[in-house]
Amino acid sequence: MLISKILPILLSLSILQPVAPNPKDPLDVDSNKPLGNVSTIELSETQFKNTYKKDILLPQYVPFTPTHTGGHFNKLLQELSIDYLNEKTNELLSISIYVQNGGDIKIQPEIVTLVDGTKAEYLHADNYIADFIRFKKNGLTYLVGISKNDKKEKRDDLLKVANSLQ
Repeated sequence: MLISKILPILLSLSILQPVAPNPKDPLDVDSNKPLGNVSTIELSETQFKNTYKKDILLPQYVPFTPTHTGGHFNKLLQELSIDYLNEKTNELLSISIYVQNGGDIKIQPEIVTLVDGTKAEYLHADNYIADFIRFKKNGLTYLVGISKNDKKEKRDDLLKVANSLQ
């Protein structure tokens, strides 16, 4: 009889977890990592190359001076993301490279031509926070985006970045 009274109390106590004082919200941005938990561009590029045996192209031109850079390799999505951020001006250049077609964006594209003759899609919409250019090179799909902090179109900057990929 004593066990039947104590057992429910013991069971209820066993599921209680101690609460940490001031638990950190996992959605809070770490000010030391404005791009999140990213690797170096070099490490992410190496992971992508080793997995898919494909060389990628990196920009020689970035339209601002980055304060932070980083990369992230996602094997599940077959994607490599590379980011350049200027934390002071809040400018962001992001390049996603896909083994398969990727980066669905629901914007009617404008077809543009890169200096090497590659056809690309320029994607701009007033209600998007970034403009994009998408194209295929060497069997990979590239999606390059630049934030529109000043609400201007970023077509010229995107073309310069895309044309600088080496």
